Amino acid sequence: MVVPSSFDPYDAEDAVRNLKGFQKLWYHCKQQPLVPIGVIATCYALTRSAIAVRGGRHKEANKYFTARVVLQGLTLVALVGTSLYLQSDGKSQAEKNAEKAARRKQLWLEELDRQGGRLPSKSSNDDNKA
Repeated sequence: MVVPSSFDPYDAEDAVRNLKGFQKLWYHCKQQPLVPIGVIATCYALTRSAIAVRGGRHKEANKYFTARVVLQGLTLVALVGTSLYLQSDGKSQAEKNAEKAARRKQLWLEELDRQGGRLPSKSSNDDNKA
């Protein structure tokens, strides 16, 4: 009997490594949503400061340069904070993957037993009660 592909061991690192371009970017943006917001805000402040310097408005440019530095700092804090939060459960990614593989293997074995008739399926239990 062939093992269904949905029960194959899954390695999250390989899945991320195999993503292409924007898929990988989108995956990381979903994982750490505050970082892209900070990057966009920082780029906005940098652009506004450049426009202000070109227009000769030095006080406004200085305000946006200061905002850029603050936003870069907040983005760095968001990056580090989110990383620490994601790893705060005390388990490494390899341990999580091993537990997930063990659960999938157990589900697969139970499904094989049901198909082979060794374990009663839920529908046959209902028939016996009636």
